[in-house]
Amino acid sequence: MKVHLLLIILIKFVYSINRNSIPLNILKQTEDLSQVDLSTLPDNSLFTKWRPIYHFASPNSWMNDPCAPLYNPTTENYHLYYQVQPSHVQWGNISWGHAKSKDMIFWEDVTSWEGYKYVALAPGVGNNQSIKGVFTGSALPVSIQGNIENGTITFIYTSVKQLPISWNGFYELESETQSLAVSYDDGVTFQHYENNPILRSPPTGMNVTGWRDPKLKKWPEMDVLLYGSNQGNYYMTISSGIRGIGPRLLFYKAHPNDLTKWTYLGPLLAVNGNYTVNEIWSGSLGYNFEVSNTFALLEKAADGGDNRTIHTFAILGTEGGNTTLHQSTHWSVWIQGNIIKTSNDSPIINILAGGVADWGDTYALNSFHDPKGDRRIFYGWVMEANNNYGERAFGYNGQITLPREVFIQVYANVVDVDGLLTQQGPWTVIPNSDGTYTFKTLGIRPIDEVIKLRQNNNPVYLVSQTFNQPTLFTSLNISSSNFELQTYINVSSNTSAGFVFRRSSNGLEYTTLIYDPVSQYLILNRTYSSLIPMFENSTIYAKHALLTTKIDDHTTQKELLSLRIFVDNSLVEVYANNRTVIATHIYPTLSDSAGLGYIVGGQSESVTFTFSSVSANLIIYTVTFVSCVENSTCPQGNPATYSATFALNGTLSPNITLNVGDQLQFNLATTVTSHPLTICQNSAVPNFCKGAATSDELNTPITNAGDTTSVIFNTSGTYYYGCHNHPGMGAMINVIQTVTTASSSSSTGSLSTSTKGTGARHQLSVLLLFTVIVSLFTIIFT
Repeated sequence: MKVHLLLIILIKFVYSINRNSIPLNILKQTEDLSQVDLSTLPDNSLFTKWRPIYHFASPNSWMNDPCAPLYNPTTENYHLYYQVQPSHVQWGNISWGHAKSKDMIFWEDVTSWEGYKYVALAPGVGNNQSIKGVFTGSALPVSIQGNIENGTITFIYTSVKQLPISWNGFYELESETQSLAVSYDDGVTFQHYENNPILRSPPTGMNVTGWRDPKLKKWPEMDVLLYGSNQGNYYMTISSGIRGIGPRLLFYKAHPNDLTKWTYLGPLLAVNGNYTVNEIWSGSLGYNFEVSNTFALLEKAADGGDNRTIHTFAILGTEGGNTTLHQSTHWSVWIQGNIIKTSNDSPIINILAGGVADWGDTYALNSFHDPKGDRRIFYGWVMEANNNYGERAFGYNGQITLPREVFIQVYANVVDVDGLLTQQGPWTVIPNSDGTYTFKTLGIRPIDEVIKLRQNNNPVYLVSQTFNQPTLFTSLNISSSNFELQTYINVSSNTSAGFVFRRSSNGLEYTTLIYDPVSQYLILNRTYSSLIPMFENSTIYAKHALLTTKIDDHTTQKELLSLRIFVDNSLVEVYANNRTVIATHIYPTLSDSAGLGYIVGGQSESVTFTFSSVSANLIIYTVTFVSCVENSTCPQGNPATYSATFALNGTLSPNITLNVGDQLQFNLATTVTSHPLTICQNSAVPNFCKGAATSDELNTPITNAGDTTSVIFNTSGTYYYGCHNHPGMGAMINVIQTVTTASSSSSTGSLSTSTKGTGARHQLSVLLLFTVIVSLFTIIFT
């Protein structure tokens, strides 16, 4: 099932995870978890309370950096490895977990979620250089000789022999080395190079702050710069820094036919400690680099480009630096630059621009080139914001962002209304003869597969609403803890606007996301996100400017604020105009903290919200009318009386379990000559809609093949589906507040979701879509 994004605001509900994992006696004794000492709860007892559903996560325990993402063209599998501590919720014993996917949306653990079966690389296994950990690395679908050979994958990673390692502490040489492994079965098993490590220590004489996270690639443009033609060489960067001086990105080369022998060429990127392109707009490059990625991007016409110009970028994890309004000393930043050839024939990046890749809690962004779409795709690690409070009850720690595409965004005829464009920042500009500029920046957006997941919805249309004064909360009359929202807002010069989400009915818990045009900040306010004071509640500020373009000699137009907000239980991921990103966590405690609405501040100006459509969590069944089996699937076990019944996706007369807010859709595949298919209430078993009057029917009964009917369930309880006005032939619909417990599994519709012990995985089986779409044409300030 796909989703078509036609209009401007989109809200997707997937599941609604509630407090089912808490021991029943605790639930009965307290209204909210703020009255409970989470550190005293059993292990995994809160496993599903705040765990995201549609973001990738390890089956259980600690996870951090994404490692070696790649696409294997031989098997047509996408692979994602990631650092994991498979037996605890805190960092340590760092191994690699492994999952694969056909579309980067639905992932399968390799080889299983159970036990340690999903662990691909473990400390000291096959390599005595990695006895203390297998740190981040990269991979390409080539052999150790650099050839494409029947799906072979070569991995280069940091093998750790001594801990601790810290950028601001003592660094022992050979505590980190670089090792190689090869897989001949699509990344399931590994053969470690017998002469590991392939690189034993940093360049001689360097007093480094770290030396890890090798990133392997072919780089034809680098070949041309250094040698005049594409020679097929392999290149590798290793993230590092020089103590007391600043971070360094060290650059290595290997010949096309041997990935075991590497030559150091020099630092590809070298800056002073805590260097920033622009303190307000660009973040800090810190004192040590980690998980660094360099890549080239072609301007594309679809994004305003010329289909010719190529730009060079690096996305960097940086340690130790800081600038205004950013509490963490870890940054995910990007720089753009020109690569020049130095006098000793080594390359170095001359920085032209720099920005922040994620203003929230995302770190260790790692990428690969996807040949299917000719695009660069990144994943990042989103750290928890629970300050380790109740971590054993959580049973997990960290997730991976939605897959993000980076691209060159080009804007023509931009007017420099406030002198901003004359500064260096997350942009480059080319002056035009009429005084305007061509503005170029690094764009960041969810991949198309995320957007297209929600096609073919049945919308419910809503009327417009107009506000003539500020509002702290005006409800959309939609409640969910898992949704996606897309909107365009016409922001005036002195009016802030945005959304309130995960709001409790009593208003004690809520999170706000607003844009302030005066300060040019996108502000995610977590002050009231949770009643538990031990959780992080700081406000996240992301610098964001709306551009003004010249239409003609007399007219300019200010850019609309475009927001795409993903809320996945506790994980919030925000994209603004596809160039500013925030990902972080919130932890509401109240069971009804699921409200969604608008917030408008500033001057008293008229604000109009114009909607197109809404649909709820959509669970789709194909329904057929078929013969039943006596004493098994036949209602009442009496085929003499009832010889047929309904089958949902091939299963005869199944009971259905849904969540409050779900929309159930039946697509009838066979004609029912009498007693049409009905969804009803207040009809006790075994009657199944026997007495269904008009007021009892929840849908329009359907009779003919091809008919479709649906119902949104807004309250919990027992409902029924079956033959209209018939004493049998149907089953129950149980609508509940929860999905599953930490030690059981459930199947709803045709998407199977299970939390098995301390692990969870999601997979698509037939035709399920959980989605709410609200399409907002525009928000107009007058």
